[in-house]
Amino acid sequence: MSFFEKVSLAASDPILGLNAAFYKDDRPFKVNLTAGVYKTEELKTPIMQCVKTYEQKLVHEEDSKEYLPIDGDKKYLQEVGKLVFGKEFWRDQSAKISSFQTLGGTGALRVAGEFFHQEIQSGLYISDPSWPNHKGVFSQCGFSVGTYPYYDLQTNTLQFDKMMSALKNLPAKSIVVLHACCHNPSGLDPTLKQWEEVAEVCRSKQLIPFFDAAYLGLDKGLEEDAAAIRLFAEKGMEMAVAVSFSKNFSLYGERVGALFILSSDATVAEKITSQVKILIRRNYSNPPLHGAKVISGILSHDAYRMSWELELSQMRERIAHMKRVFAEGLVSKVKTKDYRYLGNTKGMFCFCGLEKVQVERLIKEYGIYMTHDGRINVAGLTLTSMEYVINAIANVIG
Repeated sequence: MSFFEKVSLAASDPILGLNAAFYKDDRPFKVNLTAGVYKTEELKTPIMQCVKTYEQKLVHEEDSKEYLPIDGDKKYLQEVGKLVFGKEFWRDQSAKISSFQTLGGTGALRVAGEFFHQEIQSGLYISDPSWPNHKGVFSQCGFSVGTYPYYDLQTNTLQFDKMMSALKNLPAKSIVVLHACCHNPSGLDPTLKQWEEVAEVCRSKQLIPFFDAAYLGLDKGLEEDAAAIRLFAEKGMEMAVAVSFSKNFSLYGERVGALFILSSDATVAEKITSQVKILIRRNYSNPPLHGAKVISGILSHDAYRMSWELELSQMRERIAHMKRVFAEGLVSKVKTKDYRYLGNTKGMFCFCGLEKVQVERLIKEYGIYMTHDGRINVAGLTLTSMEYVINAIANVIG
């Protein structure tokens, strides 16, 4: 008899499970459009050249692998803080910001979720739809996770009026999870004017904004993609920001992220820091060293930073080009659906307007893998696979 014989078999992760199925598929021609990982035209997830170069410097210069503090590398947090909030805001307001290096963006979400559940007895709301792990992470923190309207799968539009109506009716102190840019999974973001309206509702209704910033630099550029976060921060709002460097530094396996919690004054920030540090200590004790050193080194040296921003712009341009070619191909091949909406989407993700049964046909008959709601990562497309994917989608739509 096993102590664990009553343990049930958990369902596969909706994204990583498809990844596993893709790798088991022995068909010679198959296409993976599931997980949010950047790929080159050769379907490689590269180490950025600026990272390789700085790592060589780091290997020669570093002389210790001692533990970092519980809240992480101070230089890293300073450089990331300036990147997210802007140099002037960070210089003037950083005393009111509790800052933590985390295990990727997911680690930031989890730590913040535990803190919010411990300290603020309220509800937490995510967009409908949202990244599937949002609900899982926050449910594990103890929240009964609610949703607010965001994207209409039938019209492929942002349901901004319905979103605003829902936010206006939330109880005070509700935590509202917002995607800073490149909304996952829809690729549709509010305009800056709409973000102004969201900020005003959050202020007037006493809601707590919680930005998830996993794709900074992959839409228009670093400054533009941080605009919503900076808008809220400059209004003096108490809020939280989870940051990931998996995509924009291609440091997926290093698990480098950050959490910032903005409060009303330095005294409150000190108290928040003390409580979050306890949560971190009891969870993973302290964050890893290497990735943070690489990022802080690159961000703090002009030549390395210029190299990073150039490589990031090349990634951004490839994503935009793949999406443009994909949209044009679907418009020319599919006459029963208007695919021009794809031109309004931002970043790696978009919905390609398919029902679950059609997606299942793509997987079974063509070896084209995507999540069952039809969300795809356009960085998984290449000029070689593009026509095959477009023709397959046209065939299943009929």
